[in-house]
Parts: sequence; C-alpha cells; structure tokens
Amino acid sequence: MKPLIAIIGSPWSESLSAGRAHIRRIIEAGGLPAVFSPEIEPEDVVAVADGILLIEGPDVHPRFYGEDPSPSLREVDVLRDEFEIELVKLAVDANIPVLGVGRGMHVINVALGGTLYQDLYDIPKAIKHDWSFGNTRPEQRLHTVRIKADSMLYSILKESLNVEGTNEAWTWVNSFHHQAVKRVGEGLRQVAFAVDGLIEAIESKERFIIGVQWQPEHLPEMLSIYRALIEASIKRHEETDEMRRREIEAEIREELAREQGESHHSSETSDNLPDTTQT
Repeated sequence: MKPLIAIIGSPWSESLSAGRAHIRRIIEAGGLPAVFSPEIEPEDVVAVADGILLIEGPDVHPRFYGEDPSPSLREVDVLRDEFEIELVKLAVDANIPVLGVGRGMHVINVALGGTLYQDLYDIPKAIKHDWSFGNTRPEQRLHTVRIKADSMLYSILKESLNVEGTNEAWTWVNSFHHQAVKRVGEGLRQVAFAVDGLIEAIESKERFIIGVQWQPEHLPEMLSIYRALIEASIKRHEETDEMRRREIEAEIREELAREQGESHHSSETSDNLPDTTQT
C-alpha cells in the first residue's frame, strides 16, 4: 500500500496551488500525494497522513517568532502560517515524517521555537539567494552547499555529492529565497551551509524531520529526498498498524479473560446452591 503524503497547498482566489513538480516527485518516489487546504483543521491531516510535505510559499509572518515586520517583508499568509505551525507540532507528537522545502523549512524551524532572518540582505557578505522563478529556470544550479557527513541528509544524498575529506561534502543547488533560518529550533540541527555561512538545511536529532532551503523538486539528483520521505512514511505506517494490532489483541485478551472470569464465577455460584429437594 502506498503511503499517503499530505501536501499543504496555498489557497489563492478560487484555486488551491500545490506545485505539480512536488506531486510528480512524490508519485515517482512511490507515494500517494494528497493536497490539503489550510482552511481545514490540522488534526484532520494528522489523522490520515503517513507523511507531510510543506512546500514553498509566502514569508512566515515574524509575529510567530516574536518580531515585528521589517520593511523588507514580502507577501504573508497568516492563516497558512497558523495551520502549518500547528501541523508540525502535531506531527512531532504523532511521529509523522515531515519534509519542508523553502518556506516549509522556515515553518518547521519556527514551529519548534526557532527564528528567521526577515531578509538575507540584512546579513553582511550574503551571496545572491533570491533568484526569481519568473526569470530563472528552476533546474539551474546557482550556488554550492556543504553538507555535514554525520547528517541524515548526507546519507540520503551521498550518491550525488562531491565528497571532500571525512567531515563534509558539497553539491550545487538552485536558490529562490530571500529569508533564512537564524536561530535553529529546539531538537533541530543545522546540517548544510552556503559559502556565506547561511543555513541551507536542518534536520531533527531524533526523527525524520528535514528542511532544505533549495527546491529539490526541480533537480533530478534530489529525488532521493522524496524517496527518503516515502520510506520513513511507510515505516511509520507499518509501526502504527503493528501498534493498533497489538492494542486490538490486548483488548480481545482482556475481554476473553473477563468472560472466562464471569463464567467461572457463575459456575461456582451454581455449585454452591442450597439443596432444596423434598424428602
């Protein structure tokens, strides 16, 4: 059975946008994509999803990490912010695998208590990261990132990385963002960096939660990221099924024990009835 991967879309006007490239990658990796609107309850997504994909979109409003908007802030969608932040928290509690791409990485970080740079050009010596989808082909590799060799992300991408020494490897990625992770959220670690030191990927220390700053859906060598999400989602689905099976078996055993106890008690009562035979 294919795992159901919940993709959170962006409601614009009368349509719900989720990015066809992401959908194709999920299908290619062996998953079943399903697009959800942030207009529903996040608990409803957690109830049915085997894995979650948070995709690109508008800026996360800085109120969610304790800041006021700077003049460099661009479009925001507070409804989607609230929904996705709560969804990440629920997914962590339910041990549902989460992959965040672009904005999705920012949401993961903020949901777990981290902060963001509202604009990269607040950072001295930052290279260009904010290429435009409208003017730049998304499959173009525009700058390098270095990935820590002791990370889950490294193990996922190692076949396509350029390895240097024993501590790091690097690869080329596309780049379409003007915000970035500042302080890393609780339980997360930074595992990839651009040449200017900007954090390009984060991951959980304990479970499958990965965020990448680039757009892997447009890079064929990054299909392994989606495959890793599918594999983690299948494992979680199987573990959940096994847990439910054990709970059902335990309930059946308790019911049988209760019935046997009642039957034994009834038998003892019958054996001890007084003799009312007339002589």
